[in-house]
Amino acid sequence: MGNEAAALQHEPARAGVIEATVVDAGDGARAVVRVVRPGAPGVEGAAASARIAVPGYRSTTGDRVLVAAHATGSELYIVGVLLAARGPVLQTAEGATASLEGSTIAIRDGEGALAVTYDAATGAARVAAPAGDLTLAAPRGKVVVDAATDVELRARRDVRHRAARRVASEAGEGGEPGLVVERAAVRVAAPAVDVTADRASLHATEATVLAERIATTAAQIAATAGRMEIQAERLIERARDVYREVDGLLQIRAGRARSLIREAYQLVSERTRLVSKKETSIDGERVLLG
Repeated sequence: MGNEAAALQHEPARAGVIEATVVDAGDGARAVVRVVRPGAPGVEGAAASARIAVPGYRSTTGDRVLVAAHATGSELYIVGVLLAARGPVLQTAEGATASLEGSTIAIRDGEGALAVTYDAATGAARVAAPAGDLTLAAPRGKVVVDAATDVELRARRDVRHRAARRVASEAGEGGEPGLVVERAAVRVAAPAVDVTADRASLHATEATVLAERIATTAAQIAATAGRMEIQAERLIERARDVYREVDGLLQIRAGRARSLIREAYQLVSERTRLVSKKETSIDGERVLLG
């Protein structure tokens, strides 16, 4: 820093004060300035970093300031402002400011962090709460966020939707909400619903599925129930092998029963009883008894 201060000391000046232009606004405590040479418009002088010594001043690129060197020549200070590029500044007792910075209107908190900006050149605006919460409230009306393209919500922790009555999500114009969340029910309505997960669980006291067609494909299915009932007009089962194990009674009640076996049919039991109210027929090339 000593070399920069020494370089500026050789610039033409009156009473040790040099006129300069801010070329880099810096971090709020310091700024980079370039000397303005008297009588030589357009000729750039030396550039150096200077400490801001004007209470309440926040540098902006293009500001015309007065710079003075410390008696030791090791430090530069901005000691005055001739022309602020960002225009007049409104400041509260707590240090918050509202100012015009080029084509941008800016509101800053007491630490100098941007809270609200509006760029008249681009039409872009930004609202932030640098050190606290941000609340949009309409105690007697509704809040509408309208965007020509997309709306994006980002959070480093959680995103929560809360409504006294219901939360509804709708895609498209003039349609019914595809997702409705109420205190007593959640409804999803769409031409197609796709769910992909490594693991999925459903816990319910009662569950009902209504569909014209259900197709299930799985490498393995395990079903456990205290009682299972199946009602169908026609039940078709196809498998390579079927194993059924019943500890108690296996009972089949049917109007008719027929078994078509391509090869061997084997019945093994400790006792076998065959009862017919009318005739019993056994037909085969050979009938072996005993």
